[in-house]
Amino acid sequence: MRIPRNYSSALLSGRNRTGGSYSLLQSALSRSSKGRRLNRSAQLLSGLQRKNNIFSNTVQGTADKQKLYYNMKYHAGQVCEYGGRLADQGKTSLFAKAKENGSNAEIVANIKGMVGQYNSMLANLKESGTRTDNNYLSQLNSITGMNSSELASCGVTRKTDGTLVVDDEKLAAADLATLEKVWGGRSGFASRVTLWADSVETTAERSMEAQASSSYSKLFNNYGNSGNYFNFFG
Repeated sequence: MRIPRNYSSALLSGRNRTGGSYSLLQSALSRSSKGRRLNRSAQLLSGLQRKNNIFSNTVQGTADKQKLYYNMKYHAGQVCEYGGRLADQGKTSLFAKAKENGSNAEIVANIKGMVGQYNSMLANLKESGTRTDNNYLSQLNSITGMNSSELASCGVTRKTDGTLVVDDEKLAAADLATLEKVWGGRSGFASRVTLWADSVETTAERSMEAQASSSYSKLFNNYGNSGNYFNFFG
């Protein structure tokens, strides 16, 4: 069929209502192409946002857990450090040196340090809330509960939430014999708590490794379930 010259001219070189000249055919193609590009861009953006959300949530969750277990490991390790020094019965132990120089200052400093780290460890265990960590909490609360009167004689009070509070003046005024009886030796409070703190430290380290492994697996599985990343650019 022969297309009239006037029709083809109008199709290729028309005028819109506002007076601007453009090609009707080119305009139609442009609108169609632009629409496809916008639609494609929207799909791409949606896909990338979905994948970025998966990645961000997974990484953030991993980071939060790793931070918790790192703190738990650190505080438990510090409890072991302080507790080990207090429980030591060697010739160079804190109590042996105190008997020689007549000063309890180093013993008092270690007790205060241990109490501070103990409270932080308890907070981490509570935040974790796993069955294993709750068991550690129960065991530690049992120890402090059974030793509450002895601890109080040294100026250390057990609160209802299981944390310990130090009365600086009363602790400083405690005699060496009382401090050694309550905190020193293998049967003292420090030694008993240190045994459990050592387990907490080991478990926290294992939890860090397990959390990292599990999170990375979930990350790659989520990417796989959502389709190949490069399919968005196909």
